[in-house]
Amino acid sequence: MNTTETTTATECPFRYEDAPMGYDRTAGWAYINSHGPVALAEDGAYYLTTAEAVQFAHRRPDIFQSGPAFESLGSPIPLVPLAIDPPNHSRYRKILDPMLAPRVINAMEDSLRLQVRELIEVFAGNGSCDVITDLARLYPTQVFMTLFGLPLEDRDKFMAWTEVIVSQGGVQSEEASAQVMTAAIDLITYLGVYIEIKRETPGDDLLSSVLALTGDDAFTMDELLGMCFLFVLAGLDTVMSTIGFVMLHLARNPELRRALVADPTKVNAAIEEIVRLELPAPMTPRIASQDVEVCGVMIPAGARVNLVLGSANRDPERFELPDDINLAAGDRGHLSFGGGIHRCLGSHLARRELRLVVEEFHRLIPEYSVAPGAEPHIEWPSGTYHLTSLPLQFPVVNK
Repeated sequence: MNTTETTTATECPFRYEDAPMGYDRTAGWAYINSHGPVALAEDGAYYLTTAEAVQFAHRRPDIFQSGPAFESLGSPIPLVPLAIDPPNHSRYRKILDPMLAPRVINAMEDSLRLQVRELIEVFAGNGSCDVITDLARLYPTQVFMTLFGLPLEDRDKFMAWTEVIVSQGGVQSEEASAQVMTAAIDLITYLGVYIEIKRETPGDDLLSSVLALTGDDAFTMDELLGMCFLFVLAGLDTVMSTIGFVMLHLARNPELRRALVADPTKVNAAIEEIVRLELPAPMTPRIASQDVEVCGVMIPAGARVNLVLGSANRDPERFELPDDINLAAGDRGHLSFGGGIHRCLGSHLARRELRLVVEEFHRLIPEYSVAPGAEPHIEWPSGTYHLTSLPLQFPVVNK
């Protein structure tokens, strides 16, 4: 991305946390984009904000390294494969990608559909629900446990551990650190027990498939735990958040919702657009391994670099209607699932979960709206985005 003239990043004071994200992400991303394609923040980190800049970084994992960026999380185990850089990264993707291919997800669909239907049936006769509490918190955890062959009756305690890790992980206090450490130890201990159970009695699940690997492909215990831990960190909170955002947009847009009810083949396109606009993990960290020029700005070796997927997804140079849902945009050109070698391993599963939620919700509850007086918002500032609550009202369903 060399240009004829090298400049410095924007001199305008930049603080990511100053973006007005809480109630209106459109305003928030407009603030981010106003600082140019490469913005130097007060904390010394560089923010790549356009699709061109972010995709350049995705194409150069040798320069924009993931491993050193995630070391700051202090995880005692390797986050496989997210925090692994080339050349070792390809070994894990070669093994794991086929285990999460569409044909594998297809085989799970009947079970996953039944699970979400049963969750919706619990509140369908009430005339109201909180999507976050009653559906979005529960379903992704059940899907994870199904994928890994863990007993669904352990859902609530499993969910309690993961929510502490996700919600308190970025809080700078001794109390929060102690809570996270306790929850992480409990979760890792639980997973370790089931790894040994699966060794003795394998099943038809991802964990058993990984344990069956031999020779150079076999995972160490740390690699197994790191893979499981990454799925928990990257796969539960994100899908929970996205379910909330999808249902919020459909509740606020009755014309779109009714179009999907009338023609379910449009559901996937709607999900892609909402995921583009409301991604739950809008930024990924990297460390520059060498001096590198991006969009005319020189970034020095060792600098922290944040790839701002959220602003890139609203780049007017890339998207015809950058801030609106456009069902005609069928090329899935957004970056919500990342890009390059670190593209989201579970994207096929996440998309399937979202489609099943919308289909089953509309099968039972085709008409709904945000409850009067409710103002759905995200906690801000935050590393990940999720609605704190989404109360809906609807006609009572007679089951």
